[in-house]
Amino acid sequence: MLADSGYHTILPDELYDYLTKGRALPAKPIMLTFDDTDGDQYEIARPELMKYGFNAVYFIVFTNIAKNKHYMYRQQIKQLSDEGNVIACHTQDHGNFKKLKGADWETQIDVPKKKLEILTGKPVKYFAFPFGLWNSQGLPELHRRGFLAAFQLTDMRDPNDAIMTIRRLIDCGYWTTATLDYNIKHDFGKPANKKQPELAAR
Repeated sequence: MLADSGYHTILPDELYDYLTKGRALPAKPIMLTFDDTDGDQYEIARPELMKYGFNAVYFIVFTNIAKNKHYMYRQQIKQLSDEGNVIACHTQDHGNFKKLKGADWETQIDVPKKKLEILTGKPVKYFAFPFGLWNSQGLPELHRRGFLAAFQLTDMRDPNDAIMTIRRLIDCGYWTTATLDYNIKHDFGKPANKKQPELAAR
């Protein structure tokens, strides 16, 4: 449906440049993201995306790597990166961002970020909040750790740090293509602040 409708996948650097510098995006841009390191993202989604020339973003929970047969292996993650997809951080073990404090910032954010950079040979610049949960108090920690942007789910963005609270639409497994198409075009409603248009990555 996405290919037939003329959508073009973009990656976080393109979205970041659009949001911060006003750089142009291709017609009908869409960003596809996958969380949690699930193995079917490699076994099933990867060949389907490649069929249409699509790329995606994979937010990795580091302790899920090779956790069991249902999760991706290191070499699969490296391959996704080498093929032009983006590998990004989703914490060490899917810890609740709202509860992080003290040494948690190192164990949940710094350690997996560094390990993913070693694994892929590329900088890790983007983050997704486990469960979509976040708080404003923790956002400066992401800036300090070199992240350019972070992704939540459908909560209203932080009015003072919209780039760290970009919204995403979950494509539920029971949706038809018609339902997905409708929600892409109609989700999130009107911007809460007319001076700040909604930022949405789907």
